[in-house]
This record gives sequence, structure tokens and C-alpha cells, in this order.
Amino acid sequence: MKRCFSFLKNYLSPDRLQYIKGPLSIFETDNGDIDEIGDFPAIYFFISRKQRFILPAGTSPVIYIGKSDKLRTRLMQHRNHYRKDNPLTDWSYSRYNYMKMEGGTDVYYLRIQGKENSKILESKVLENYYDKYKALPVGNGAFSYR
Repeated sequence: MKRCFSFLKNYLSPDRLQYIKGPLSIFETDNGDIDEIGDFPAIYFFISRKQRFILPAGTSPVIYIGKSDKLRTRLMQHRNHYRKDNPLTDWSYSRYNYMKMEGGTDVYYLRIQGKENSKILESKVLENYYDKYKALPVGNGAFSYR
């Protein structure tokens, strides 16, 4: 398990953690790894390759945690915003500015299993992140739990 996912070990079993897929590079290349991703429900993570962000209870390379019922479609939307938004002239979600920082961004994802709900899983993952770091990831703008 990649160290940046250690906040999940109290919530997800080691067997489940092994199904986190990545790293995928979808932002700096035209197609790259995005062609390998299907349109299935999943939660996903944007992880900085070089930056660690200072949080109240530690540091973390996690920029953003999201969920999607159609992963490939959602990641394509993120890629379009990443490429189109100019922070010097446009208001943009801060996650895209963090993603453009030195070193680039990798994507990891965890596919939804069985009757699991992507929103509930995302909420539990964000809750576990908050419990460990006492803050949300730098690119997440709102709580989706509690």
C-alpha cells in the first residue's frame, strides 16, 4: 500500500486496499493512461508527485478525493478543466492550481464493489482523512459527511 493511503487502514481491510489502482498519468499527456480506465463507479485520488501539503496534524501529498459513477467520463472532465483553466485570468477550483504545481499529479482509484455506494464510500474516506489530518485535502472544498 502506498504510504499516502495510510489514513485508510482503519476503515478498509488490507485485502480491499490492494485494489487501489495507479499511478495513472492523465493530465500531462494527450491520452496516456486514461484509455485504460472504464466508465464504472469509483472513488479517486489526485496525488502530488513531489509536494507534501502542511495540514494541522501532519503532511500529505493528497490534493483531492472525489467520487464518480462513471470514472473515465469524470476524469476527462477534470482533465479538460486542468488544461483550460488559466489561474492568472480565470477563477478556478483550487485543486487545479495545486495540480499544476511542480512535479505533476498522479491519479489513483478504487472501484466500487457490489452494492456499495460511491457517495457513502467517498464520505467515509474523507472522514478518515479528516480524522487523521484534522483537515480536508487541499483541493476539496466541502465536507460530504457528518
